[in-house]
Amino acid sequence: MEIRSDDGARVRIRPVGYQPGVEPPDDPDEAAEWDDWLLVETDARTADGQAWSHFTPCLTVSEAYALAGWLRQQAETTGDPAAASAVVRFTEPNLAFRARVLRRRRLALTVEFSYESLPPWLPRRPLTAVYPLTLTVSADALFLAAEQWAREADAYPRRATA
Repeated sequence: MEIRSDDGARVRIRPVGYQPGVEPPDDPDEAAEWDDWLLVETDARTADGQAWSHFTPCLTVSEAYALAGWLRQQAETTGDPAAASAVVRFTEPNLAFRARVLRRRRLALTVEFSYESLPPWLPRRPLTAVYPLTLTVSADALFLAAEQWAREADAYPRRATA
């Protein structure tokens, strides 16, 4: 999916395959979500043109599906600017998303990058370092991005069945 901000910032995130070397067990009773890690390619650019990318297994298949639902929900609940920010985090803390309503049908979507996903110009210490990239988007654009992400995630069905 690609999400572009009014100010020129953007983020592209897409699953590109299952984590190499991790196969679900033959016995379905032994299968776990840990067997379904996705490699995720992320390419980001700030409003002033600084860009970086990374390629890491940072979402499970279930988390990828949940992200699509969360993005859709944010696109549909864009009425009250006084409402608290909504946040979605994952098992691996490389990516997190935060959304808040700016005004009717306009949102601030913040993609939070950490650990291996930090921009290369930032120091890696402390371990709690987070780089927020805020994108100002319309609800319609966010809904389209959610649909695009859902299609991309659907290419990688759950392999763990337990």
